Amino acid sequence: MYGIFSTIFALINATNSNIINNVTINNIDVSGLTKEEAEEKLQELINSIMQDQIILKHGEYEKIVTLEQMELKVDIQDRVYEACTIGRDKNIILNNYKILEVMFFGENIDLNYSFNEEIVQSIYSNLDDEWEDKFIDNSYYIDGDRLIIVKGKTGVVIDEEALKKNINNLISEKIQGKEINELEIPTITKTPGEINLEEIRNEIYKEAQNASYDEATETLTTHVNGVDFGITIDEAKELLKEDKEEYEIPLKITQPEITTDELGEEAFPEMLSSFSTRYDASNKNRSTNIELASEEINGTVLLPGETFSFNGTVGPRTKAKGYLLAGAYSAGELVESYGGGVCQVSSTIYNTALYANLEIVERYNHSSVVSYVKNGLDATVSYGGKDFKFKNSRSYAIRIKAEAKNGILTIEIWGIPEKEEYEIELTSEVTDVIVRNTKYVYDSSLAKGTEVVETQGADGAKSIAYKITKKNGMIISKEILSEDSYNPMTKVIRTGSKK
Repeated sequence: MYGIFSTIFALINATNSNIINNVTINNIDVSGLTKEEAEEKLQELINSIMQDQIILKHGEYEKIVTLEQMELKVDIQDRVYEACTIGRDKNIILNNYKILEVMFFGENIDLNYSFNEEIVQSIYSNLDDEWEDKFIDNSYYIDGDRLIIVKGKTGVVIDEEALKKNINNLISEKIQGKEINELEIPTITKTPGEINLEEIRNEIYKEAQNASYDEATETLTTHVNGVDFGITIDEAKELLKEDKEEYEIPLKITQPEITTDELGEEAFPEMLSSFSTRYDASNKNRSTNIELASEEINGTVLLPGETFSFNGTVGPRTKAKGYLLAGAYSAGELVESYGGGVCQVSSTIYNTALYANLEIVERYNHSSVVSYVKNGLDATVSYGGKDFKFKNSRSYAIRIKAEAKNGILTIEIWGIPEKEEYEIELTSEVTDVIVRNTKYVYDSSLAKGTEVVETQGADGAKSIAYKITKKNGMIISKEILSEDSYNPMTKVIRTGSKK
């Protein structure tokens, strides 16, 4: 009797291609559905949450992102196929047991999903730079014959591993249909270490060295200024006992007899690359900042294997150094900051380094779209935070020339060509546009019903930047430089509340 019942039970299910009862995918009931119906049901759910606004929060700071920006991908077809095969093994008896087991206890299949980790990282990589409570490490720079030590500040940094885990959990819960649209950004409190004067002295100490150039071997040795503390370590430690934001230590600079500039152009005979961007020369403050940063970079020489650091070369952008307040974007809105505009210099030198086929060591995209270079070909910097670095990965020394004049910023790299040079082409593709938000601010000085646009804002974007290497016009390689996400910049409208 059991055998007859078992056979009939198996035959009934064998002729029914629908998913058996009590099966869920990511806790979504797909019982009795055909393969096509189950795929459609799940796809509708995914489509419905792709545009949901997810707010990443830290204190008063908020950043809006969507799952579409993260390039969420879900393997719906594979999981539906798995659901369709439950209770349809070749063994009739095993099928019956499986069907009965699922009938009483149910079976859930988890959806596998993924997102573009590089895009997600570009979304949150600049966030903590915009926080008031961000961590700032100890730093120092040389200004003429002075060593300036800048005291760091205890603050928070993003706990990247915890954030990835939380994003994964949020996606999982949203796929299950839960209304979760806020995510507190996990952070770690970080405190700067003690200022180590012995270590700093060892790092800056140099013996004076003459410059030389061997034409036969095309070997350049740049001059080195002798650098040492102008006071004893004990005297310097006494200075650090004061509670100050900056400490100034006098330096003893020893000039060599022959400097690199005296070697002439034979050490840097050809221009290897050049790139220019335009700026508004009538904007005095921003122009001043661009010109000051360019002057700091101009004349920098890098030997093979040496790394250029924008922050290390330019130093902090402070009022004391002549930098002025100029517009910069923070959290999607326009703010005034000292040194506003220097990111145009770092972005211009980024492109110049790429065209010279140099190795990029560190680069970050802006949080919002900029106007002076294509998306994906910018490089943001902030002193004590994000830096831009590249290495002289060529066989010979290079010299950087930088000039900002009459609204045109030009950066060139000069040196000796390699035995085999390549043509470099840079391209950028916008893969998605992120529509700007609108913020209304009540203004009691305006009549009720009156609206004034304070800032137009701008749409955000996702982009992919490519570096194409050619030889005699033929493409040798095409590599992805970066996949970046840019926040929309908020449109601000003042609306009258005056009665």
